[in-house]
Amino acid sequence: MRVSLLKLYKELSIIIEKNQVLKGELFVKKRIIKVIGLVTTMVMLASSIAFANDGIITSSSSGKDSVNSMIEPRSSYLASGISEVTNKGEGVLGIYADFTSYNSVDWARLTVKLERRKGTSGSWSLVDTYTKEFFATDKPDGLLFAGETAFDVYGLTTDYYYRVRCEHKVKTPSGSYETKNTQTDGVLLTSYPVYRSAEEAK
Repeated sequence: MRVSLLKLYKELSIIIEKNQVLKGELFVKKRIIKVIGLVTTMVMLASSIAFANDGIITSSSSGKDSVNSMIEPRSSYLASGISEVTNKGEGVLGIYADFTSYNSVDWARLTVKLERRKGTSGSWSLVDTYTKEFFATDKPDGLLFAGETAFDVYGLTTDYYYRVRCEHKVKTPSGSYETKNTQTDGVLLTSYPVYRSAEEAK
């Protein structure tokens, strides 16, 4: 923004100089209109950059969410969390969740809740809850900055929509906790195989 103000100041200085040299009212008016146009464009660009964010990535076979896409107060430790659910077909779902931190934490936990519903409307019901804990003492250097869990769930009822809600929680060295929550879109679990490439179909 400082560069923009300098640019505006230079433009105005040029206008004054040109006005004194040319003393042409028409020239000054045109120059002022250009400066106003430039300032308006810069303000519009600045606002679009400030409010741009990533939306939830969805497709027919996967749902994904990241807390980076939500407007939340910045944590001192917990930087981000991602959760994802993928239809692998034949009654199998792939689930993924992770966390990253700005600074090393003592402990972390991912609590993944799998929910389902019939059709595109109605209420969601809990299918199961999965937890994964992480400890700094388990790391060779004693530093815990990130963790993830990825697993498949078998034997689920097909033709239901499934989603994941995840709590990403860390314990700081001072003993306080920081938590972020993510929720995916629902994905339809199919009874037939899902191929993502021609190689898989062979």
